[in-house]
Amino acid sequence: GFWLTDWMKPFEKIIEKKWNEWTIGDANTNITHTSKQKPYCVISFKKWKNYCLETKNHLKIENKQVHQYFSFKNYFKIITTDKKEFYAEKIYDSRSVKEKNGELIQNFFGINIKTADHTFNEKKLTLMYFTQDSDILHFIYILPFSHNKALVESTVFSKNAFDEIWFRKKINDYLKLNNIDKFQENGREEGIIPMFFNDEVKSLNKNIINIGIRGGACKPSTGYAFSFLIKQIQLLNKSNKNHVTVHKFIERKMDKIFINFLKNNKESGKSFIKLASNLNGDEFQSFMMGESNFLTKLKIIKTMPKMPFIKEIFN
Repeated sequence: GFWLTDWMKPFEKIIEKKWNEWTIGDANTNITHTSKQKPYCVISFKKWKNYCLETKNHLKIENKQVHQYFSFKNYFKIITTDKKEFYAEKIYDSRSVKEKNGELIQNFFGINIKTADHTFNEKKLTLMYFTQDSDILHFIYILPFSHNKALVESTVFSKNAFDEIWFRKKINDYLKLNNIDKFQENGREEGIIPMFFNDEVKSLNKNIINIGIRGGACKPSTGYAFSFLIKQIQLLNKSNKNHVTVHKFIERKMDKIFINFLKNNKESGKSFIKLASNLNGDEFQSFMMGESNFLTKLKIIKTMPKMPFIKEIFN
């Protein structure tokens, strides 16, 4: 999922669904945002993978775990856990630490469901519906692909991962709350995205390029990674260096302050709802995609709880 930015426009033809409206709220508040020019979009992993493989470069994926790699003469030797050997002139390394003691993670589990006709408003997605759980920040995310098909996902910001049973209960509780008792499950997705800055960003070897989360592409405060990885690759393609800066200094600084706030304070989602209520759709998506201007940044700062954020600035 991503908002349609300039760097994602080359891939519009494989976007599976666009939404110009989204909601953020809880049981008591519901904020609706709209953006005409930069809708929220989705590309499935399967479609993206096929798009990448169906090129004249005849790419091939080897589903093997890398044990180690090292310089060997004028290239690299890669050894996998099943003791196969591969050789390369350059390595793009996207392996990353997903969990770290004391640091926040975004942990999610979702199911694709089919329900009775006219269950969902397919023109409006639920970006965040906060459930007011104690001690954790939890929300439901819904992508309605049609009037009776949707991805319903449970997401939590926490220091520890949760199991499938916990997530399924949260999803079922939400569905029952919305009178959805019968549905057919047609697929699932799950994952962990780190909400901390990766230590390994730049490699000392010019022919080893760290990419993805390992290369600093992810926006830790939101967990958005896919479109920023694409941006990173585009920037690398125009550069003769093995590292590029995806996020501006001020964006990284604001992310760090916000993440520290979430780590050290109980947050039920009220701060997100207040932020959404003080920004319009275009301002909100620009913040989420790291493109907000100075005035929007001021609005964001003004919205946040003053004393806790001032405290985090000096931590």
